[in-house]
Amino acid sequence: MKRFGVALLSLGMMFSAQAETWKFASEEDKTDVQDIYAQKFAEVMKKESNGDIRVRIYYYGQLGTENDIVELAAKGTIQFVSVGSGHLGSYVPEVQAVSLPYVLGTDEEVTHKVLTTSPTIYNELAPKFESVNLKLLSMMSEGEMVWGANKAVRSPEDFADQKIRTFTSTIPVETYKTFGATPTPLSWGEVYGSLQLKTIDGMVNPIYFIYNAKWHEVQDFLMFPGQQPYVSTVSTNSKWFSGLSEEKQAMIRKAIKAADKAAYDYQIRINSENMEKILKERPDMQVVVLTEEERNRFKALSENLHGTYYDVVANAYPEDQKAAARAGAQNILQRLLSEVDAASGGN
Repeated sequence: MKRFGVALLSLGMMFSAQAETWKFASEEDKTDVQDIYAQKFAEVMKKESNGDIRVRIYYYGQLGTENDIVELAAKGTIQFVSVGSGHLGSYVPEVQAVSLPYVLGTDEEVTHKVLTTSPTIYNELAPKFESVNLKLLSMMSEGEMVWGANKAVRSPEDFADQKIRTFTSTIPVETYKTFGATPTPLSWGEVYGSLQLKTIDGMVNPIYFIYNAKWHEVQDFLMFPGQQPYVSTVSTNSKWFSGLSEEKQAMIRKAIKAADKAAYDYQIRINSENMEKILKERPDMQVVVLTEEERNRFKALSENLHGTYYDVVANAYPEDQKAAARAGAQNILQRLLSEVDAASGGN
């Protein structure tokens, strides 16, 4: 009996030694879309590995800011990171193609299809992540980007003298300059207080996030400009991933696919539910849906940002590589536009 107990102990120690804990850091909080994504990813990894692989999820602020967690993934301190594409421009300038307004559109089915299957994204854009030791695994929409303000914004003139919170990359900043506002890059944890103190006038985010962050408490107007979705990215440390067995890589891909669907289904539901909650809590909230004519003014202005995007990408490279980088950026954007057009049936 004693010998049998020792054998069981040794077997238990062997299995314990094989168990792994992988770290997944998100820029968002519990019950946000990126959390649902990470939870499903962790669930599938645990199941596929028979419990030998656990995924520990870190939320906003636990490991630092958005930029901090990207750095941690690039260095291999953590294995997975989820952040909005607007925070990645300083690492992978080409990724800002998906941050350009009126490129992806706001048809959620079309956006989901393009973000998860696009040859342009996964064959042309994803390899650019390797230069900073990241491997792009997936992209997802978290819903239409909605403007918040304390006045109705229907035109570029309405944006005059409005300080709007943006992300830290160049394209989001230049977008709101082009639209007539004063962009103010801030980490999301600073936004509520800044809106409350009126050091900024507005913000832009999906409805579900506006509600969860309670920004609807300090804004009187919500505008639906039909501009673009909030696009988040999921990446892993490239060197670490390359060192995994084919079996583990296959598990990750399966978990990513399941998480893609879980996050998509969730964001559709939660954006609708949270809009209802906002209107219930703030019956005086003014909701503005821009007309096609009003949208076209912003859409026309946004086309000027395509050249800005090419410049941003080119300027991130040494002089002798600028021309090739610019051509590569043009190729990525034009192919992406074609894919969106095809996915939407040419409408």
